[in-house]
Amino acid sequence: MNPTDDLTKGIGNLHIEGVVSTNPGLCRDCYRCVRACPVKAVRVTDGQAQVVPELCLACANCIRVCPQGAKVVRDDRPLVQQALAQGRLVVASVAPSVPAYFDMTSFVQMEAVLRALGFAAAGETSFGAEMVGLAHRELIDQGRARRPIITSSCPVVVSLIEQYYPDLLPHLAPIVSPMIAHGRYLKQIYGQDAFVVFIGPCVAKKGEIAEPAVRGAVDAALTFDELEAWLKASHIELPKVPPPELLPERVEARLFPVEGGLIGTARMDTDILSTHTLVASGIGTCQDVLKGIRSGQVEAALVELMACGGGCINGPSLMDQKSVALSRQRVLNYAAHRQPQPLPTRDQWPDLSRVYHDYSVPVPTFSEEQIAEVLRRVDKFGPEDELDCGACGYDSCRDKAVAVLRGMAEATMCIPYMRSRAESLTHVVLDVTPNAVFVIDQNLNIQSFSTSAERMFGRRRATVIGRPLREVLSVVDDFVQVRDSGQPILNQVVHLRDDLIVEQTIVPVRGENLLVAILRDVTEREQQRKELERIRTETLARSQEVIKQQMRVAHEIAGLLGETTAETKVLLTQLARLIDA
Repeated sequence: MNPTDDLTKGIGNLHIEGVVSTNPGLCRDCYRCVRACPVKAVRVTDGQAQVVPELCLACANCIRVCPQGAKVVRDDRPLVQQALAQGRLVVASVAPSVPAYFDMTSFVQMEAVLRALGFAAAGETSFGAEMVGLAHRELIDQGRARRPIITSSCPVVVSLIEQYYPDLLPHLAPIVSPMIAHGRYLKQIYGQDAFVVFIGPCVAKKGEIAEPAVRGAVDAALTFDELEAWLKASHIELPKVPPPELLPERVEARLFPVEGGLIGTARMDTDILSTHTLVASGIGTCQDVLKGIRSGQVEAALVELMACGGGCINGPSLMDQKSVALSRQRVLNYAAHRQPQPLPTRDQWPDLSRVYHDYSVPVPTFSEEQIAEVLRRVDKFGPEDELDCGACGYDSCRDKAVAVLRGMAEATMCIPYMRSRAESLTHVVLDVTPNAVFVIDQNLNIQSFSTSAERMFGRRRATVIGRPLREVLSVVDDFVQVRDSGQPILNQVVHLRDDLIVEQTIVPVRGENLLVAILRDVTEREQQRKELERIRTETLARSQEVIKQQMRVAHEIAGLLGETTAETKVLLTQLARLIDA
């Protein structure tokens, strides 16, 4: 079986399909998305990076780091707008991190703008957070799950466990996320035909709503920035309202998006030094905790894991905010004010249960010879050649080699190899060109020196690299002129020595602060030209002398002919006279 077949089987997290994709017109082979992906769910083919749905967590790390903006998130706005156009009852569930993005003080403001867009109603997802937090507390009190219990609110963490740590599924709380809990609650209130839209900071929610175990609770998911774009396009702004009255204590469920928010909602000890609970945020830290649980070293009763560093207040839709600390402050201030609706009572809760599945994709094994063959393709013939620099996105050269065998990477993604190859090709060109080639920096120090230049000037490359150009050429005025003016000098004939005449071209390298000089030895040509000039001059002089001599001869001949003609005339005259007589 082809190893890449494992990546295309329909056993993976198919609900992730289409959540994150790549615009090939913008993608360039920088490999930043590969480096940022915690599970290496990015396949690089022909220099293009594509997300593999069966491996993707929709954590949005690739979106955060892509310098070209090539990563695209599925936009559910057309679905919502279609539901509105069809006259359906559209209801919003708004995440409690909303004040971190919109800097609002009252949910009345959000209700107003959503109604202006056509929504029939809007509620706070913190309703679901209250239910989920207390459900986790009950789970611990009743001892109905294997400890440590891992919270189930972050869809990225759930996908991480289902796909990469399936042996830890028994530790995962069999409880839905606040979004699903609130979605089910809204369906109870407004009817099963209501079109429920979640609005929050999380990209992974777009995949979670299609997960078979919870499908039907929420119909579409928008991010805060998508909502903002919709409001701007509709020329709708948040209304100004006076802040609600302060409460004696914060509403814990509205603190759900910050680290420890679920534990606080569950009315458990939120002391960061507590041994009964453990809070971790950031996908790398979450992976470390999961490894600790797998090894049996984590002893906490409840482990709250959040994929985004700092919690949901640092979700993908909030990554352009000034700071996580400011976002946290806004959420804390918001939670300290009375909001329009009271949280639901226990008898109003919907079913909060859910199940999980093993979505892991088997990783094929490869022989040492297969791995070594891939390494040899990039000139890695032994451990000393394996730099493990991570530039390709993989932790080690061997990991990259395995990725190549799986069809996830290209062998030539090795930047040290490509640099070495480029340099070797440059040296090949410099070695075979018959012309002397210099590369000089702005300080007129030699950076490269061709083999022909070594022969022309009798200097070894190793002894001149980094040295001033004046040590090779006595006059460097032309180089100074090109450096200062930025204008090249082309095909200029220069007498460097009595025995060396060159045709010199000096050009600046734009943006690199370098000059490239090509010196073609034209000594023989110039000597031949001088010899031809000498011959031409001598020939012309001799021709002029011959002409002078010919003219003199002509004059002499003309003189002789004149005298003879006169004498003949005299004789003939006399003869005529004699005949006449």
